[in-house]
Amino acid sequence: MSRYVLGFDFGTLSCRGVALDLENGQMAATAERDYEHGVISGMMHHKPIKLESEWFLQDPDDWIESMIHVSREMLKKGNISPEEVAGIGTDFTSCTLLPVKKDGTPLCKLDRFRDIPNAWPKLWKHHGAQAYAERIEAYAKKNTAWLKEYFGNSVSSEWVYPKMLQVAEENPEVYKEADLFMEAVDYIVMALTGKNSRNSGVLGVNAFWIEGRGYPDPAFAKALNPLLEDAADKKLSGKIVKVGDCVGTVTDQMAQLLGITSRAVVAAGHSDGAVAGCGAGVTKSGSMMLVMGTSTCHQMMYKDVHPFDGVCSIAAGGMVPDLYGYESGQPATGDIFTWFAQNCVPSAYAEKAQKEGKSLLQFLGELAERYKPGESGLVALDWLNGNRSVLSDYNLSGLIVGLTLETRPEEIYRALVEANIFGSRKIIENYENNGVHINDLYAVGGIARKSPWIMQMCADVFHREVIVPQLDNVPARGAAVCAAVALGKTDKKWGCKDFHEASERLVPKDAVVYSPDMENGRRYDKIYAYYEMLHDAFGTKNTFMKGLKELRTETKHHE
Repeated sequence: MSRYVLGFDFGTLSCRGVALDLENGQMAATAERDYEHGVISGMMHHKPIKLESEWFLQDPDDWIESMIHVSREMLKKGNISPEEVAGIGTDFTSCTLLPVKKDGTPLCKLDRFRDIPNAWPKLWKHHGAQAYAERIEAYAKKNTAWLKEYFGNSVSSEWVYPKMLQVAEENPEVYKEADLFMEAVDYIVMALTGKNSRNSGVLGVNAFWIEGRGYPDPAFAKALNPLLEDAADKKLSGKIVKVGDCVGTVTDQMAQLLGITSRAVVAAGHSDGAVAGCGAGVTKSGSMMLVMGTSTCHQMMYKDVHPFDGVCSIAAGGMVPDLYGYESGQPATGDIFTWFAQNCVPSAYAEKAQKEGKSLLQFLGELAERYKPGESGLVALDWLNGNRSVLSDYNLSGLIVGLTLETRPEEIYRALVEANIFGSRKIIENYENNGVHINDLYAVGGIARKSPWIMQMCADVFHREVIVPQLDNVPARGAAVCAAVALGKTDKKWGCKDFHEASERLVPKDAVVYSPDMENGRRYDKIYAYYEMLHDAFGTKNTFMKGLKELRTETKHHE
């Protein structure tokens, strides 16, 4: 009888799954299921309850339903029996945070809290906690040393403490009722096993948790809000586990729903960006991975702590054990391209794309690819969802300069793509300029696999090779790899003793390497110089964008 591990990748819009054969590493089946309610913004889905700007929520029932569907579909496609599933691994968009009861029941499922938005899971890109992040950052800069050493001297509104503080201040009754605040990555593991565990790598990125010290002391939390004083001991309690650890086995109830047995082991959860290293078999110090999807996560493995401003976080074991995981990122990539296609393209383009049997983005890409660097006369800033790195300011917004009456939609699309890659170059240069040297640069995700012209642009703009592993569903594969390592703790025949062995057994090594075109690189340097001028003028020296955002907010509040 064969043995398989299942990997579930909980993304922004859907759950993807892979089933890997532990005997030969072959992918036996894949499946995907969109969340029924997707991203909840603007208005709640169950009642006409208006949400503030920058609020992004999800329904936890969607996660469980999608996982059940994906599991059963993979078993059917791969002709896998329940007894053959030996382990499960999961990853999740991070930081997605929700308040729950001790038994794991989300507060939003209780009648008395269902109509309170703060009782619902806040998706990673929820920036409604920006004001709270700024308060925490200001206090931490004055009163701590660890903010600069491990968190780039900045605090993101996407993280645990800002989101938790938002609940405490806006709905203290919700905060008090919550026994736990769970990262969704740990909530899913709890739903599978019935056990409360916390992944140390994820905590080190999002929750001010530092190996050897733990969470910030109670005095720090109390200074933010007295309700938070016991947050570390109570609201964030749970067994601290590491990437590749075995948390337990699947409960009888979940086993029945998934169509497997309760003997399957469950690995510690992982974040969807950081798990890419496991999924691509990249485990060496000096390796950076661009995980390109709705956003871009820049995940870096490095042998030691080397703090500098502008990095989001530095976490022990943040990607794989025994190496520090450095994280930076851009909070919108595919989201920008999709926004443009849905809102800014003439219907004639959509009709022609449909006629040619292409998606609108594919059609736009083929038109945009024909232009030479600088030919459009446009330069843009990619801050349509704020800036995560290196400015860490979500009050910033997008910008396009150079528009004329002759500008075509595909030229604007190309400028937005260029801007996103320029943003990545800014991040890469920040690492190099601060002594964290990148030996190998990888790119994974849908954009990396499906858009060769964008990857060639990356190589040209970065002036370095970009390695694209020829793998689909890299995060889900990474989750399955974690399951194989967790299985190795108890089953040495079928499991893997460490991530090196798992990489050799379960990850194909085929890759496409994009080499820089030096002439194009010189042309992009000229555009990048304008990008940098805009970056500094609007990001560090100007309140123009923030003023417009405040005006917009004030106007909405007076409606």
